[in-house]
Amino acid sequence: MANHDELLDFIAQAQTNGVPETSLLGILKGRGWSEKDIYEGMAAACERQTGLVVPSRVAGQTGARDAFFYLVAFSTLATWTVGLGSVAFTLIDRWLGDPLFSPDLVFELDSLPYSIASVLVAFPIYFLIARCITREIEANPGKSASPIRKWLTYLALVIAAAIFVGDLISCLSSFLHGELTLRFFANSSVVLTLSGGVFYYYFGGLRKADEAHGANRFQRDKWMAVLSTVVVAVMVVLGFVQVGNPARQRMLRADEHRVGALKNIGNQIANFRATDKQSLPVSLDEVQMVSTLDPETRTPYEYHPLENGQYQLCATFALSSPPSPTRLRRWEHQAGHYCFTLQKGQSY
Repeated sequence: MANHDELLDFIAQAQTNGVPETSLLGILKGRGWSEKDIYEGMAAACERQTGLVVPSRVAGQTGARDAFFYLVAFSTLATWTVGLGSVAFTLIDRWLGDPLFSPDLVFELDSLPYSIASVLVAFPIYFLIARCITREIEANPGKSASPIRKWLTYLALVIAAAIFVGDLISCLSSFLHGELTLRFFANSSVVLTLSGGVFYYYFGGLRKADEAHGANRFQRDKWMAVLSTVVVAVMVVLGFVQVGNPARQRMLRADEHRVGALKNIGNQIANFRATDKQSLPVSLDEVQMVSTLDPETRTPYEYHPLENGQYQLCATFALSSPPSPTRLRRWEHQAGHYCFTLQKGQSY
């Protein structure tokens, strides 16, 4: 109690002598006093001078609200940063694929639409929630030292650190296996940039929460908001360039269904009188299969028996097929009407 009384006397005397509040805060923090003790001392000194009791805010009224805002902010932060990293990794694999590690490199873009959607949904929500949090801290600077904010921020940093370590281990493992290409350095740069940005913003924010640099902190928030928005916009545009519009995606899916149906027909023909490798059905009516109709036009696929156990299966494709591994190149096709020449007895 003696120390507390000394603190009150010092604060009261300093305020009487016109010491600015910011200077008083810095002086006492330099002597080991916590910010909470200092502000409580200022409140007690004010009560002595005015004879009025400083009203206390009931923490429970806003604690749940603050927890909601921070939980939504950090969950959406994790969603859009992971999605953005996935977009970057996919683009790097497409542009800088290492043929030594992937001799039959497939430009797998199936996951790219999901990653782009994650960014498009989560980033605006995160941006709006973060803006609400920033405005509340501007209006009430004491909230920057909220225990809820600190606990949830450190929890988010732990998750970010785990993701950072896992991704960096994966990149380093590729390096130790001999991947000395630009792809390795590009992937590593993505990991360092995303994780470093999260750590810089939030860990730096925790450090500055106890400092009298509110204007600088909010200026930093604005720059980070602008920078992250620009990066997200650029990556989303690049992703859309690779994926194409929804109409193109639908055509790709339709072509995948056509190829899958032709493979199924080929397997059924391979089992047709399996003991006789030269025997072919006269028509597709002689074999059992899931479907022989185009998924969109509902026209039947074409079947043409040839000599020596060979035959052709034909369909009309919307687009040319993307590059395929060697084992799948027999199913590469051009846009429009295209026929595959196959051999009875082979499974597909």
